[in-house]
Amino acid sequence: MLYVLGAVIAVVALLIFKKSGCFFKSLFTSALGGICALCAVGVFSHFVPLTLGLNLYSLAFSALFSVPGVVFMLLSKTFIF
Repeated sequence: MLYVLGAVIAVVALLIFKKSGCFFKSLFTSALGGICALCAVGVFSHFVPLTLGLNLYSLAFSALFSVPGVVFMLLSKTFIF
């Protein structure tokens, strides 16, 4: 069920990118912002005890959902795990 919800949200995000007029520009900008936010979390993990693993799933999630995706991963790691 969780995978279906994630797939629906991913399709909605891609449709929003398409409606913006410049699909590739908005997709690239969003992906770059998400990956930079994930890297920033990795840099600041030396100072605070919050870390996110750098793997294929976290990179894809942060690239697709940008900064809100990284914040969601941090909050879910903090409160769920």
